[in-house]
Amino acid sequence: MKKKMFSKFSNILHHAVEALAPQLSLKEEFVYHWKAVTSFFMDNKGEKLPIDQTQIPEHLDQIVVLLKEEENTEELDSTGPCMEYLLQHKLLDTLYSLGRTDHPPGMKQIVLQFFIKLLSRLKQPILAHVSVHRAVHRLVKACGEVQAAPTETEEIQFLCTVCSLVKSTPYLVNFFIEVPKLKTDARKASLTKDVPTNQTASHVTTANTANANSLASATNDASGERNFSLMNSLLNLSHSADSRVAVKACEGLMLCASLPEETAASCIVQDTAFCTEMSQRLVEAYLKLPSFINPADLENVEAKWGLDVITESEDQKTFVGKRHLVSFLSWLDYCDQLISVSSPMVAKSLAKSIRELFLNVIMEPSVMQTCESGAILATAYLNRCLRTVCSPPLLSEFCFFILGSERLPEQEGEITPGIRHRLIERCNHLSEELCLITLKLFDTLLQKNDEHIIHNLVLRNLLGRTYYRPSSQILCNEEDKGENSRASNGISEMEETATAVSEKPDLNRSSSRTEVHKIVNCFLSLLPEQLKSSYQTADSGYDMYLRDAHKQYRHVCEMTDPWSWPKEPVVIKRFVVDEFQEGAFLNMTLNKMSHLMDQSYPVNLQLTSIISRLALLPHPNLSEFLLDPFLPVRDGTRTLFSVFQKLASEVRTKLDTQSDLSQQLVSVRRQLMGNSPNLHRTRPCRKPERFQFRYEDHTQLEAIIVMEEFCKELSAIAFVKHHTEVNKSS
Repeated sequence: MKKKMFSKFSNILHHAVEALAPQLSLKEEFVYHWKAVTSFFMDNKGEKLPIDQTQIPEHLDQIVVLLKEEENTEELDSTGPCMEYLLQHKLLDTLYSLGRTDHPPGMKQIVLQFFIKLLSRLKQPILAHVSVHRAVHRLVKACGEVQAAPTETEEIQFLCTVCSLVKSTPYLVNFFIEVPKLKTDARKASLTKDVPTNQTASHVTTANTANANSLASATNDASGERNFSLMNSLLNLSHSADSRVAVKACEGLMLCASLPEETAASCIVQDTAFCTEMSQRLVEAYLKLPSFINPADLENVEAKWGLDVITESEDQKTFVGKRHLVSFLSWLDYCDQLISVSSPMVAKSLAKSIRELFLNVIMEPSVMQTCESGAILATAYLNRCLRTVCSPPLLSEFCFFILGSERLPEQEGEITPGIRHRLIERCNHLSEELCLITLKLFDTLLQKNDEHIIHNLVLRNLLGRTYYRPSSQILCNEEDKGENSRASNGISEMEETATAVSEKPDLNRSSSRTEVHKIVNCFLSLLPEQLKSSYQTADSGYDMYLRDAHKQYRHVCEMTDPWSWPKEPVVIKRFVVDEFQEGAFLNMTLNKMSHLMDQSYPVNLQLTSIISRLALLPHPNLSEFLLDPFLPVRDGTRTLFSVFQKLASEVRTKLDTQSDLSQQLVSVRRQLMGNSPNLHRTRPCRKPERFQFRYEDHTQLEAIIVMEEFCKELSAIAFVKHHTEVNKSS
């Protein structure tokens, strides 16, 4: 108590003396404050006063104030006497040593605060100076050494300050990469060479830029493991129990990973545990997910990285396991954001690590398991992951994991990658729940911005156009002429594949602009008028389908424009096969469409959603196969419209056997409409009606209504595609 009172009295006396003292120059005042700091350690060697009972924080704050004042009075590109003193006498090295001992208690915290203020408040590029970056580097390595340290907040603020400086001047990152052994003495020379103190700050920066560049080249020639101290300290603090510290550490990691310096990228990938730790934490979060979850909860939960964490009490109020689910999805979102901003080398490596450690090791066995409930849950989680992922490198890894990398046409009896084959099989599974979640997964895939998805699932079997039967055979003569012409002009096989060969005589046949109304009417007239219950309830909904199709088609075109798809149907030679094969996915889709009358309402809605997404795609081969009722095809080849015709024939037969079918359809439609104005994309809302049907009859009535609505949707898509082509050409 006496010591504390004496300290306060000393402070008052000190300020009184300062007020009466003669005016000092900036440098004299600077030296005075620095010597006041060092003299404390000379005069109080045995003392253990807390730092807040000393004058050290005030003196260090005043040093920063004087440096800032000097910077404002000096020319922008010059170094004042105070800064020269700091650099010459290696004040920062001394402060680092004092902070390292944490004597008096709390000294490390004060030193970190001093470095933060010094680096963030001064405009001079002092970090390039060896006397500065050497001390900063040593302090960086001291951060994150102790878990739950009392200085965690200051440590992360300091590291993020350094990260922001490195982000604005990327070459500085080379000063934070240590190499154990060099083949040359370039690094030693660059680190020991100091800049004369009479040079300006800009000269300091220029000289040390060259040092950093020579260090970078020397680092690439190094043998042994490099130490990226800034990255390692941030990784340590990203495990902090304090969520605020952990989030700031993750932001720092994002800044480091996004640096354009090749040396930093290679060091992150090859010499740190960055990729492994990010992936392993994703695995750990996944293994904590609940073993049962309501599909609606999984669909609707919102999770973005950096948002507030759900507490255990909040978890119990919503649904059990929500906290772990949000934690997993948030970390996946962080990894996705991280990959999207990282340098290409880091992004590719992290995406590959997630594929190897999470998808291959954890997800694949979960999805492929024979236990029905387990497979449903794993597929639902995979679908939710796919919805979260947007960065191209990680999305590609997910796509290759699910579909494989094959791009050539599928052949009958061909063994496809295990997961792809199993998932397509499950679309016809006896378990409706497993069938439905698998269809949802494919629906999600078709919405993602990755050309490989569309190519792998459908296009690779359509690019040869072997489904098409030309009205006049244009045989090999013209093809041979084309071959000779291409050979004489030096056109490579790759260029030929990219250019493709079009069959000119029949391209403008039924797909021409003047014929679009015939196509629209073909779909709208598939069902007889007696079975169109929407007209009888004054709810045709066709205008709504047109508005939706315009919006969706515009979005799809924006997504596919970079893929350079052709404007007219093409024949690409390497995709030509002797006999047309639909491919496993298209075959499954058409098969299920042909069994529309036997499937439940939710399954039919999901199926038609998938087909409409395919129909919206602006690839001419796919468009004519799905939307052209007049397309001449080879014997044994079916199209979407031919499947519809068979369905329509079944429905007409049913109409002949049931006289009150129209009235039953109106009744079922009213049940399905419920409170939703959009019948086509909603689940049924069952209400008691005066008509009671057997389950089989009710399912078939729902299927007829789905077919009616789907015909309107496809006709709207065909019309919108035509309208867009007209606008582009006009």
